[in-house]
Amino acid sequence: MQHPRELKEPAAGIAISAIATALNLAWALFLITFGRRRRSPALVADGWHLITDVATSVGVLIGIWLATLTGWKVLDPAMAAVVAINILWAGWRLTRESVSSLMDEAVASDVSRNIRKIIAANADGALEAHDLRTRSAGRVTFIEFHLVVPGAMSVVDAHRICDRLEAALTDGIDGAEVLIHVEPEGEARHKGVVVL
Repeated sequence: MQHPRELKEPAAGIAISAIATALNLAWALFLITFGRRRRSPALVADGWHLITDVATSVGVLIGIWLATLTGWKVLDPAMAAVVAINILWAGWRLTRESVSSLMDEAVASDVSRNIRKIIAANADGALEAHDLRTRSAGRVTFIEFHLVVPGAMSVVDAHRICDRLEAALTDGIDGAEVLIHVEPEGEARHKGVVVL
């Protein structure tokens, strides 16, 4: 900032950087889209890493262009400082998202609401569902809950209800792995009830 350098060949630098930036942007968008579709945190993180590179390149391009246009050499290092702050912010965001994925974080609230709706709509014959627990690990969404059935219900009938619930959850939630604990009426602990 105190001793900015004279820019040499700014037009060639801008042209080469613009082409590289466009290629990086296209590849980054592909990685993010494909990674989200496949529920791959690694691919999404790679895509966001490239987006950070794109933002860096755009910042460099703007800095060079403004410094060339105005003759103010200090604009180039000033833009570099802005780009550095953006890189730190993107790094923090990627680290936080990666740690959440590795720590088996519970599913998002909208997904949790959807799971509860699916259970409520497909548990005919059961009395109650409770103790719903969810977690995501990469592409898999683990869903676990207790299902209360009438004490006199046969194992076969309880199993049919569970099969119906598992099928509905697998169809409605990407990568669902479902575990249902069946309890007879009268022995259930009433905690976190899903209305059926």
